[in-house]
Amino acid sequence: MEFGIKLIAFFMAIITPLIGIFYKPKTADYNYTDNQIVEKEGKNMTEYEFGANDIAVSAGGNDENDGSEAYPVATVQRAKELAKQKNGEIRIWISGGIYYFTESMKFTSDDAENISFIAKPGEEVIFDGSMKIGGWQQDRANGHDCFSAPVPDGLHFNAVFQGKNVLPQTRYPEEGYFYIEDENHENAKFTEENTPWSLTVGDMEMTPSSKQEIKAFKNPEDVTIRVLHLWIDDFSKLCGYDESRNRILLESPMSGSIEKNNKYFFENVYEAFDAPGEWYYDRTEGRIYYLPLAGQTKENIDISVALTDKFVEIINCSGVSFEGITFRNTDSTYPEIVPNSHWLANSGIRHPQAEFDTGAAFEAADSKNINIRFCNFDNIGLSAIKFLRRVKNSEIRGCNFTDIGASAVFIDGYNSDVDSEITENISFVDNFVNGYGRYFYAAIGAFLTHARNCDISNNEICNGYYSSISIGWIWGYTYSVTNHISVKNNYLHDIGQGWLSDMGGIYTLGNQPGTVLSGNVIRNVAADPGAGGYGGWGIYLDEGSQHILVEKNLVYDCGSQGFHQHYGENNMIRNNIFALNGEGQMCSSFAHGQSQIGYLQYEDESAHNEFTFLNNILLSDNTPVYAKAENRFFKDDSNICWDISNGKFVFNDYCSSNKPLDRIYAKDMNKLGLFNNAIITDPGFRNPANFDFTLPDDNAELNGSGFEKWNYNIAGTLTDHN
Repeated sequence: MEFGIKLIAFFMAIITPLIGIFYKPKTADYNYTDNQIVEKEGKNMTEYEFGANDIAVSAGGNDENDGSEAYPVATVQRAKELAKQKNGEIRIWISGGIYYFTESMKFTSDDAENISFIAKPGEEVIFDGSMKIGGWQQDRANGHDCFSAPVPDGLHFNAVFQGKNVLPQTRYPEEGYFYIEDENHENAKFTEENTPWSLTVGDMEMTPSSKQEIKAFKNPEDVTIRVLHLWIDDFSKLCGYDESRNRILLESPMSGSIEKNNKYFFENVYEAFDAPGEWYYDRTEGRIYYLPLAGQTKENIDISVALTDKFVEIINCSGVSFEGITFRNTDSTYPEIVPNSHWLANSGIRHPQAEFDTGAAFEAADSKNINIRFCNFDNIGLSAIKFLRRVKNSEIRGCNFTDIGASAVFIDGYNSDVDSEITENISFVDNFVNGYGRYFYAAIGAFLTHARNCDISNNEICNGYYSSISIGWIWGYTYSVTNHISVKNNYLHDIGQGWLSDMGGIYTLGNQPGTVLSGNVIRNVAADPGAGGYGGWGIYLDEGSQHILVEKNLVYDCGSQGFHQHYGENNMIRNNIFALNGEGQMCSSFAHGQSQIGYLQYEDESAHNEFTFLNNILLSDNTPVYAKAENRFFKDDSNICWDISNGKFVFNDYCSSNKPLDRIYAKDMNKLGLFNNAIITDPGFRNPANFDFTLPDDNAELNGSGFEKWNYNIAGTLTDHN
């Protein structure tokens, strides 16, 4: 950094701490008009009217019946078969009750078109993928009195339920993590020279932490190890422990290299069976063990284990709908690694990004007009819904997703330039997602890879360990089919929770002309705070993101910056509020052309524009406005900046070091070609300390700045999801 700028930073490092003593920013007496709180609508459910073409289902019916209103069949599978005998629009009315699934219901081109499965209004219809366990007896395990019961031969499961709750598996350690102390890639599948990906060597072993007291587990093949590093949740069953070499042996290779300070823990450990409410599964014995809560007896416990991981599979169909149904209790089966599906698959390694390999309880491919309305997905072991190749004109609306193992919705088409091959016109609107990535921790709430003309709007997504919305699946500047994606008016909060790194409330990749991120409220995105952890951003435009409009978003209380762009081109960031984020309000980490994937070299790199940053409000509290100001390949103009502690003495960080001598103030930012026409004034938020960002009616400087107010209270669901 230039000597003059460094010298000013030195003096300001001495003066700035005195500002809070001798300088008190004036507070204006403003008038405020509250943003209107939009009243939630009621759910627009289909009214019950049994027509001549309809079929009735009741848990008390009989599959030998004809499916008429008076003589209902007992299963939806039988109703689906009867529908083949009908033409036109078909409604299958399902009476309240629990309908158990031992395998998925498959739809093909042989099935009827324009068929709707609808819960009768006011009645609770449950599709359940589990079975109750009986035959409990008094037992003793790991020194504790408990109950145990036999499990049917050959049944393998990772999910156990009690009523509406998922029961915890035994965990070692009980809380927190162990940390890798010694990097040792002995017997890995690859070396650094021949690895197919720079961040993996396919570790098949690991050296345990010295704090891990138990190393030789009972039944190690029943134990799962979880390693959390970077953005990756790696897991494997164990093959055992080599005491002579002090090495834990893994059944399958890790997708990310196991490095020093990586955190890890174990599941389904017999030696950790010690807390009421826990279960342990011994596959060798074929028994499940349960440590009861107070008041529970072997006669009154109601425990189920997952039988299936899927409810519905649709291939080559048109017009299949589900409404008002609760899908619950499915298994968290480990992903099948499909050869040639990605660059690590042929080596037997899972995809390291976003739990890409996981399946879903509801899957559709090569189909159109697939609609899921006002349904509930509870305790789902994999993703809840997955729309795959060539799904078109389909909708997920008004649904609740609670405790989802991976993603609530995963839209995963082909990166094709042929219209017939493209997944398109998918809507994910007015849904409430509370708890995603509950088993596959690196999963995303709403995940879209290759698709166009899709709408992800008016959702509330919260309580996950990785990004809440992710759009695009091309790293760099090569062709991407993904375009015209609308991500509007979503309320995204409590994301990351300190488990993983490199995430955003909204995350994007690749060239996306016509994509708009607007009206979203994003708060509390928190990355791993430990060694090597980084990157809990509000809005994160990652590698190759291009031609995206980001406007009228409120982003606050995130661990890193409110806005971050890694590298990309010609994105417009305007009229947003980035406030009180932990490591600053905005960051550009442009890495220069030579290190970017598919980068087209410019004759004059200085002409390259990462993004335009215009008319935004940035509120700091003794933190940088811009972080990493050395990466100044972007344009800015007329942004409003203020610091709660330092008033008009807002500062920026030259290289994201958070060191006082790397701070840059307004005039020196101008010398770097930034802070153009910056308006350094208190925007007058009513109570920012309590995250009330209502703007005043009568702040003349703000009103003349070009900033346009909007009602951020409209973010979130449209209907009442209680």
